[in-house]
Amino acid sequence: MAVAMVTTNFPEGAGTGMYDSVAAEMSIEERMPEGLIFHWAGYVDGKWTITDIWESRQDFDTFRDELLLPAVEKVAGTDPRTGPQPTITEHPVHNYVKP
Repeated sequence: MAVAMVTTNFPEGAGTGMYDSVAAEMSIEERMPEGLIFHWAGYVDGKWTITDIWESRQDFDTFRDELLLPAVEKVAGTDPRTGPQPTITEHPVHNYVKP
């Protein structure tokens, strides 16, 4: 089942600069993560927000553990698994349309 993952309340310093650096580290434009259906990032009510739709929760978890967290650690210079954590909310997806 597809899931929407909405990430908000990032630690201090998150935003376009960190996002662009992490995306570049992952070479995300050249190799899309397995299972990613949709991705959107930007400010909502002044807070950095990332919204993804994944084919499954397992696809998101694999991306997070194998690609995202190592890239954040390299860019930030600290282990992102320690310290303040963003809020990740999971929502089941009944349907989505893909052009």
